[in-house]
Amino acid sequence: MPINPITESMWPEIYKLQSQVYVDIEPEPLEVLRDKWQHSAHCCFVYQNEEQKVMAYLLAHVWANKTPPKLYQTLSEKKDGSQLFLHDLAVSALLKGSGVGKQMVEQLKLIAKQYNYSQIQLVAIQGSVPFWQKMGFEIDHEQAANASYGPDAKIMKQVL
Repeated sequence: MPINPITESMWPEIYKLQSQVYVDIEPEPLEVLRDKWQHSAHCCFVYQNEEQKVMAYLLAHVWANKTPPKLYQTLSEKKDGSQLFLHDLAVSALLKGSGVGKQMVEQLKLIAKQYNYSQIQLVAIQGSVPFWQKMGFEIDHEQAANASYGPDAKIMKQVL
């Protein structure tokens, strides 16, 4: 399974993949994406094909608040917290149905357990709620997602 840590040279491919996958919202600036990695590199990784091309990426970071971070903004300098926020999971259309997304989520869950995080939170967009439910996440009915995530966005979480 070619899941690898992110390196500096991968960012042009990650940025391009973001633009291809997230079609219902405006892509985030590269500096915002990189900020997640710089904040919590141990929770960010890519899936590469045999030619070492980035075909999927996952960005997550340590988070201490109940409310998810807003899109298009960098994180604060504070790097502690008891949970993870899964910011992005982007998989190339060429890998649809291959199980790569599931593999990457499982990798993040292993990391979360290794570091004793209490839960993983995310905002499901673009009709992805059924995928996240298959991964064991539940809708958090106590709060609504920030409008920047789009009209159908749902906050979801999984207690570990």
